[in-house]
This record gives sequence, structure tokens and C-alpha cells, in this order.
Amino acid sequence: MEPILGPILECCCGVDVHKNMIEACIIKGIKEPEYIRKRFSTFQNELIEFVNWLYENDCFHIAMESTGVYWRPVYEAIEEFSPYYENIIVANAHHMRNIPGRKTDVKDAEWIATLMQHGLLESSFVPDRNIRDLREFSRTYKNAVSEKSRCLNRLEKFLQTHGFKLSSVLSDINSVSGINILTILSQKGSLTIDDIENAVSRNTKKSPEEIQSAICGRLNANECFLLADFLNQLRLIEQHIELILNKMIEIAEPYKDILEKLDSIIGIDITAALLILAEIGSDVQKNFQTAGHLCSWAGLKPRNDESAEKYKSKKVMHGNPYIKSILCQCAWVAAKNRNNPFGHWFWSHQSKLGKKKAIIAVSRKILSLAYYLIVTNQLYDNSVAMRPYLN
Repeated sequence: MEPILGPILECCCGVDVHKNMIEACIIKGIKEPEYIRKRFSTFQNELIEFVNWLYENDCFHIAMESTGVYWRPVYEAIEEFSPYYENIIVANAHHMRNIPGRKTDVKDAEWIATLMQHGLLESSFVPDRNIRDLREFSRTYKNAVSEKSRCLNRLEKFLQTHGFKLSSVLSDINSVSGINILTILSQKGSLTIDDIENAVSRNTKKSPEEIQSAICGRLNANECFLLADFLNQLRLIEQHIELILNKMIEIAEPYKDILEKLDSIIGIDITAALLILAEIGSDVQKNFQTAGHLCSWAGLKPRNDESAEKYKSKKVMHGNPYIKSILCQCAWVAAKNRNNPFGHWFWSHQSKLGKKKAIIAVSRKILSLAYYLIVTNQLYDNSVAMRPYLN
């Protein structure tokens, strides 16, 4: 006869979180459990009332489902107003759905409380408050960078629409030379050879005559206004990005030793280090037992889908999309140079695996190295990079 897992908590609470209200169910007792149910709105004053209700019922073990962003105010209310809580679990919804035994008439809050009482819930990774703030700024930063790319695409489309082929003679229209040329164009509507000579830098490969032949058209007053508006939008977005980045550096000041270790890795600069820190947190060894656990959480570890010695799939698992995209960008930077372990590995395997799979593998190696350096309190060097964990 198979053993039955019995309750392990005397008192706990399950919380079903919605946009405008939460339903809570406290289970008291093991042999003859008592169920106490109550509904609260998600307004701040009622969340404080919810925390007081938990305290009045001597309930210090709470579990809730990670539903979008709606769990955040509830979690932070418990965290801020109840210093007596012993355990708050933000459970993964996918994991909860895969646990068998639920009856159709059982309320969500009661089911969550029952699973917690029996120790069947795994908590999602929730970093401390300072890292959560840094994470919000990092997401805002990524959105601003994406908006800058969209703005540049709209600017390029505008120029192509009116016959200005500036991107054909300049590698980057957002360079100093490109912005100077476009600023003069928005003021005058057309450019002379003298205007171009004054606008371009000495490092520009194309001659002023070649640049003039690519942008020899003319804009009317309305088109000049639109071009000036595009340039103004671009300037405001860049100011916004700089402001957010400076604030991220300020928030991450207590973790400058971790940033230093991340920044020492090939392919990672200070901006990428900030974005990575915002996702993995400051205590990686506490949150992730091994580098393999961290890579699996990031979605960089191939799944082992094997049956009867036949491999069905080796696709990487779903994970945190934010850190995955950051690490892939860092991997592309590291892979440009063959004179480092990442670049050497990429170019020796990309023909067999394909560039996309090879870059995912390099991303995993970078994250594994980051974990190792943070845990062992070391900076990156070539001797460290060649150790077995990079195989």
C-alpha cells in the first residue's frame, strides 16, 4: 500500500488573487480542520485589514497563485505590515494545475491552502524589495530601448519616403554625423556641400560629395516640421534612457561587488550587468542551488525528453524571457572575437549546431560562469574561463 502524505502545517492560508478582490481561506487544525473564508478588495486599506485578519487568526503561512502582476500588492502588503509571517509562497500556476486530486467544487483559495498544508507547493523566485525595484527599472529601460529602435525605424521610413538615402552612405543615421546632417536638413529643407562638410566628422568614410548625392532632395515646410519632430522624439527617448540607467546604478550601489564580477566577463558591460542582476537577484546561491538550476530557470537548459532510449526532443525549456534575451545579446558580443573561450567555442560548433543553437549554448556558459564567479567571489580571467564547467 502506498503511503499517504498527511498535513504538515497546523494553520495556513490560501489566497485566490483577482484584479479587484481576493478570496482567502484559512485552514486550522489537522484531524478536524476548520475552514475560515473571507473576501477582501485589493484597495490598500482592505489589504491592511486582510493582514490584520491573518494575525488575529494566528496564521503566518500564506500561499497565493502568481497571477500576472495582481499578486504584487498582496505580497507587499503582507511583507510590509506583518513582520510575523513565517512563509509566503507565490506558487507557479502551471505547477499547481499539474497536481492531481482536485475536485471541481473546491474553491481556488481552499485548494491552494490544502496544497500548502500538505507541503505540495513550490515557491516561485521572488527577490527582495530592492531587487524588485531594480527589476522594474530594468523592464522600463528595455521598453525605452525598444521605443528608440521604433523611433529610428520611423525616421528611416520617413527619409526613404522622401528620397533621402542617408542610411546608404552612413552606417548609423543616429551617429553624430547623421544627427548633425538631419538637424540642418530640418532647418533648411536642403543641404549644400558646405553644410555637409561642417556636419560630418573626420572619421566618416564617405566623402561630402558622395553624401550629398544620396540626400540631394528638398523638404517643404511641413516635411521639415515632421523631421524636426522625429529628432525631438529621439532626443527625449535618449534622455529618458540615460535617466533610467543612472537610477538603476543608484539602486544597485549595495551590489557593486556583484556588478564588478559580472562586468569582468567578456561580452557583459555595466548595463548588461545591471539587467542580469535585476533578474537573478543578489543571493544566487540561496535562490538557485546550482548553476544548472539557474540556467534551467532562465530557459537555457535543454530538456531531457527521453523514452525507451529514444530522444523525443532536446529543445530548451521555457524560462525567464528577459534574462534570456540579455544573455543572448551578450553571447553575440562575446562570439565576435575568437580569442576568448566563448568565441572559440561558438565558431568551432556553429557549423554543426547552427548559429542559433550555438549562441544559446554560449549564453548558458556565460550564465554558468557568472554563477561561479559570484559564489566563489572571483573576477573573470582566462584561466577561470577554461575550467570544466564551461564544457
